[in-house]
Amino acid sequence: MNKDDTFWSVLRAAIELDFRRGHLRWKMSELSRDSKVTRSLIYYYFGKSKENILVTAVKLIGEEFFGLTPLRVQMWKDGKIAESLLLSRRLLERVPHIGTFYMVHREEQTEIGASLRQLELEYRKKIKRFFPDSPAEALDALFALFMGLTLTPRLSDPGVLRAVNEVVSLSRN
Repeated sequence: MNKDDTFWSVLRAAIELDFRRGHLRWKMSELSRDSKVTRSLIYYYFGKSKENILVTAVKLIGEEFFGLTPLRVQMWKDGKIAESLLLSRRLLERVPHIGTFYMVHREEQTEIGASLRQLELEYRKKIKRFFPDSPAEALDALFALFMGLTLTPRLSDPGVLRAVNEVVSLSRN
């Protein structure tokens, strides 16, 4: 297993354990067994804190799911919003429970919950920046649409592209 495979295997297993067993109610030995990665290798990549692994998941939600990296913002500037959302969907394929993790933890009064709410605010600001003339209810609708297209499994890529391109076209007219 290479470094990238190890990272995704541990992250996928940690999120699934957190979903199944409850927030941080799992052991590193369970994570090691479920991910098929030794504890020493998990410690090497993520440290000994279970919360550190989940903080990495939160960071990925911001970077990959909400597309808050400079590269992804540039894609929006270049009019490639649909293509950016397709990249966001790839995270769901790699870590299937990440959407559930987000939905469960976003309202919790924890550091992770606060971080997720902050990322959501940044995503909403990003949407507003690219649709500046849209009224608040239209921005809410765009947020809901983009989240739905990102979180819904088994949508075809062409279907996602068409939905986003049509809505973007309508919102700019």
